[in-house]
Amino acid sequence: MKTNFKLITAGLIIAFGTSSIQAKELKSPEKIFAKKCAMCHMSSKPKNKLEKSMMVAPPISVATRSVTIGVDAIEGPMSDKELREESIEFLKDYLLEPTRDKGYCEDMSYKKFGSMPSLKGFIKKEELDIVVPWVIDKFAPKKDKNGKYKVSSKRI
Repeated sequence: MKTNFKLITAGLIIAFGTSSIQAKELKSPEKIFAKKCAMCHMSSKPKNKLEKSMMVAPPISVATRSVTIGVDAIEGPMSDKELREESIEFLKDYLLEPTRDKGYCEDMSYKKFGSMPSLKGFIKKEELDIVVPWVIDKFAPKKDKNGKYKVSSKRI
């Protein structure tokens, strides 16, 4: 009887402790990115051939660059604040219902990686609301004083 009580108590502690950890993760864009995005999208360009060969999706900076420049080209001209908001809204929608027609990736990216799968059922709306603005703020290219994007010509 004491053993059952200890097992039940341990199970409750683990269950509630895990819920507490998950609640903390929900508030951290870095942890959401690490748990839900980084399994496919590297946070930086590959450093060597081995890393490059292991890629299953473009680095997040490349994907975010495509989104930002694509939104700006189709929806622009707009202020930096408007571009940020439009890019966030586009990405939230795209992550749940991606289609090649809707996407802004280059053909080369589709040939190499295929289309992104839907994250519906894998990521919660609350997590998207936290991680997507962080991704745009951290990885989207910035315009210079002439309104041009600083984009690397180096291909992956």
